Amino acid sequence: MKKWMSISLGVMLLSTLLSACGGGNNTPSAGGNAEGAPSSGGNTNTKSEEPVTIKFMHFKSDFTDQIAKIVEQFESENPNIKVEIQPVKYDDYYTLLKTKLAGGDVIDVFTLNAGFNTQLFADGGYLTDLTGQPFLNNFDESVVKGQATDGKNYVMPLNANPIAVFYNKKIFKDLGLEVPRTYDALIAAAEKIKADGKTPFALGWKDGWTMTMWNTRDLPSNSALVEGQPDFFEKIEKGQAKFADNPAVKTTIEHAAKLFELGNKDQLGVDYNGAVDLFAKGNVGMMYMGTWPLPDIEKKNPDLYNNDLGYFPYPFSNDESLNKLDFNADASLAIGSKTEHKEAALKFLEFMSSKEGGDAWVENIKSLSYVKGTSTDIAPAIKDLQPYFDNGQTYDSQLYLAKTTIDWRAPFDQNLQNLFFKKVTPEQIISNMDDWLSKNHK
Repeated sequence: MKKWMSISLGVMLLSTLLSACGGGNNTPSAGGNAEGAPSSGGNTNTKSEEPVTIKFMHFKSDFTDQIAKIVEQFESENPNIKVEIQPVKYDDYYTLLKTKLAGGDVIDVFTLNAGFNTQLFADGGYLTDLTGQPFLNNFDESVVKGQATDGKNYVMPLNANPIAVFYNKKIFKDLGLEVPRTYDALIAAAEKIKADGKTPFALGWKDGWTMTMWNTRDLPSNSALVEGQPDFFEKIEKGQAKFADNPAVKTTIEHAAKLFELGNKDQLGVDYNGAVDLFAKGNVGMMYMGTWPLPDIEKKNPDLYNNDLGYFPYPFSNDESLNKLDFNADASLAIGSKTEHKEAALKFLEFMSSKEGGDAWVENIKSLSYVKGTSTDIAPAIKDLQPYFDNGQTYDSQLYLAKTTIDWRAPFDQNLQNLFFKKVTPEQIISNMDDWLSKNHK
């Protein structure tokens, strides 16, 4: 497992990021690179003589305890630095972060999503330029370049996730279902699961990010790979395109309506944790998600986790050759430009970029780390994705979205919710989105 993933991740990251958008006896110190060579340059190896406290705000609130364990490892190696952890639910995170920073509340280190979120905070002058920091050598050059903003690195890569479909192998076997390789096959499998009295999809769309996670992958995937419009979001940014110009928009709307129809009851009243609970009970066929639920599934249903949990790429298209594995950057780390403890903040990033820090992230968060040489032993289900990594059948849908700072996600989600309750038609949604775009274009 470790051999194939370590080799394939390097190849995969090089191709995808350039094409578009704990430790053992050999573990290096937090100030070293992944091969164990000492860092050079900067002041980050200077010992702090006075104890300092840095604030670390993150959007991984579902992993509050696990991240606390990682921070404890850092503090044990840096006794003069204490970390005040501020977990925030993702749906509230960016609003709160913007409010704090704009109001002068200093946050020393915080998580960001690479792409247009980083662009917005960089444009606002809230981020420290990390370009040239020695710890960036602990990542493949392609990853560092892929997360650059206007040629500069304001964030440090942290982890990445496949975004795919968990499925219950026992349910599939009992119903004689094969892993679907096309969209129509996915829906046919879901219909058969529903006819058997079980729930086809676990949906936790009370949390806005879970719906956004789906549609901000279906839309760019169909735009770039099916409709041949990889520059659609770039054109949106420049005012050169409308939603009505892209057939993928209607496709995504129709797919969303079908997914809602085949989901659990009260999809908009069940949150992320509720959806994971439903799936873990073993009576749900599928759940579209990153690797984040793995710790909960293992805890709540070890038998499912170890024996009957599978994982396959979401087939957004009926052209099987286009249905690759979506593999995206997850959390990246930034340092606030107003920090008074830059040295301590840099040490924190050094630790997170070391093999020890990367392995701690893998072990506790069940997510792949971008740090060179880190463990890839996450869960049995991840082995199902081996052929996609080995054959280079991966892509990053989020690189297309990074080409615009116009945040269309919330109004699009609101329109979809109205669609679910028959208040609008797909055509009205497209018209509504173009009206919104004309009013909000910069």
